[in-house]
Amino acid sequence: MTIISRDYRDEVDHPRVMNFLRKTFAETSSLENWLPPRFENNSREMDFGIRLWEDEDEIVGFVVPEEPLIYFIQLHSDNLWLYDNMVEWIEVFSRNTWGAEKTLKIIEVTSNQSKTKVLHDNGFTRGRIYGIFRVRNIDDPIPDYTLPQGFTVRSVTPDDFDEIARCIRQVFGHGDWFTRDILEKTASASFYQPQLDLVVLNKTGKIVSFCTFRIDLPSGVTELEPMGTLHEYRGLGIGRSLLCEGFRRLSKFNPKLLYIGGAANNPAANRLYELTDFKKIFDLYKWEKII
Repeated sequence: MTIISRDYRDEVDHPRVMNFLRKTFAETSSLENWLPPRFENNSREMDFGIRLWEDEDEIVGFVVPEEPLIYFIQLHSDNLWLYDNMVEWIEVFSRNTWGAEKTLKIIEVTSNQSKTKVLHDNGFTRGRIYGIFRVRNIDDPIPDYTLPQGFTVRSVTPDDFDEIARCIRQVFGHGDWFTRDILEKTASASFYQPQLDLVVLNKTGKIVSFCTFRIDLPSGVTELEPMGTLHEYRGLGIGRSLLCEGFRRLSKFNPKLLYIGGAANNPAANRLYELTDFKKIFDLYKWEKII
């Protein structure tokens, strides 16, 4: 086996990477790699810094930034021996690109001891939790939660994008950079189905809660992202009712997996996902190093 690495080229490599993720999940059932909807979403914004490892014409792994200096490593379990080389490449690339005295983060689980040993050996230490990976059994019954009186749920239309962008900025603390343009790009992705992009309205027609189920049709893998409720409308049962409506609509697409790739770790989020039968699979941590 002769492994080479090279920069990612979106116009030719995007479908190949998507197929690698589908194949790797089908063969290993591992949830440690990204799944197709997440890569499709992130690669549109962060193609700079993606690096592929190949054996002739077959992708065997790649690294991808979520944002500058925050990396994820994707590997088939048969090729874990490449992990050390990928960590080294991330460090060299990040130092050459962003300069010294920066904090580099690699997001990883703690349960894979071979990976954590490589990170320790390369000078990384485990930092704060990044998020919780959760899965909902698609065969579980859907709870019969209903919206409070005066609230309604419907599918999103393009006319909603400005208002949803404002809601997302408020809920997640995003800056002015998060605009309708990002939602328009999301709506053009292959994972986007309008009937799975939902909002809750109050009696005046204001959007107070939102969620999107992103389904990769070839694999049936579905990511819940984003999900949020305006602060002043929390605690009313709106979020759980919205999710259950999404579960009912999603069932018509015959999904194979429903997951949240990095759910927030706070009491309100944990309670919401417990009430709607999501189960924690593992925690993701930031492994950090000053470069």
